[in-house]
Amino acid sequence: MNTARRAFTACLSLSFCLALGACSSSAPGGATSVTCQGNSGDAARIQAVIGQSEPGATIQIGGGTCLLTRDVVLSGNRTYAGGSTTGTVLKQGAAMAFMLASSDYAGNSTTTGDPLQIRDLTLACDGTGRTDGIVILNWRVDVSQVNVHDCGGSGIVDTSVPADGKPITNTSVNSRFENNFVTGSGQYGFAVIDPVNAVTDGFFTDNQVADSGSDGVYLQNAEGWNISGNHLYGDGGDGIDAARLYGTTISSNYIEDFGVGQRTGTWSGIVGTAQDGPGSVLLGNKVFSLVAERNGASHRYIAVTKANSGTGHVSAYANVIETVAKADQAFYFNGTPHSLVVAFGANQVSGPGAARVLGGGVSISSGT
Repeated sequence: MNTARRAFTACLSLSFCLALGACSSSAPGGATSVTCQGNSGDAARIQAVIGQSEPGATIQIGGGTCLLTRDVVLSGNRTYAGGSTTGTVLKQGAAMAFMLASSDYAGNSTTTGDPLQIRDLTLACDGTGRTDGIVILNWRVDVSQVNVHDCGGSGIVDTSVPADGKPITNTSVNSRFENNFVTGSGQYGFAVIDPVNAVTDGFFTDNQVADSGSDGVYLQNAEGWNISGNHLYGDGGDGIDAARLYGTTISSNYIEDFGVGQRTGTWSGIVGTAQDGPGSVLLGNKVFSLVAERNGASHRYIAVTKANSGTGHVSAYANVIETVAKADQAFYFNGTPHSLVVAFGANQVSGPGAARVLGGGVSISSGT
């Protein structure tokens, strides 16, 4: 394309965005901006700028409050940035399945999408329906300094299953979710939805997750994940539910008041199932229940409930637990229907509950 034609095309793109009340730069892969006006046209303004942006662009969202009366679909290979978590607020203004989702999720891709980054903004759901805050089907995602609150569904979802329910055919790895605050979700605070062993080797670190209707952190597949340094509190289900432990690290989390308000069932601060193969680490977690538990529910603070195949391996060291009722179990390990090998030591348990309970198929030692 010659210089005159490029200039003409850039002019048309800029005019299109200006007509919607948005403004975009002309530099390929450079900064692109959109200014919200706090009305029903904001979603269209944001979507128009995304559509006009080129791969590598940083899309700066400004204007204070953005009223979303429809969902916004995010293209890969771009950065989406607000001014700050208090300065840029995306506010739900209508019923929708999600507020933000990657184009590969919304467009029913058969493979994972390109990397993208989301940072420095707030998603304010209205607490109704099953609306998810952010849904990602991409590899090497970076979501940081984002607040998500009061979504009727889950706050943040990393998935291998697009909107049509047909899982992708490749892997979706190495994503990072860091320094986010997710509160008041109707379902999960953070969720990995992965029935096909695709969403692996990610990081969920130094986040706060509070007052979820179900689990604070739910991983349908925990293979290779690092779940560390998080503060989870007031969640109605388990603090961390990590299925298919395989080379997984769960460390230095502070978990309090899990299973809040439950009158039946068994609820855990950290619970998982183990795969055959490389072992997983449960290290240096602090798990407490600081409010009175309801009669009828049972509580385990750290538990591995079964080995899914072969022999699972887990190391549980230097965790601190305080139980509040005689029926509580500080640690629970079970291998049935297979075998579970546990290296166990230097943990501190206080309170009236049982310090350690073993089910079938468990071999336990102090390690080497």
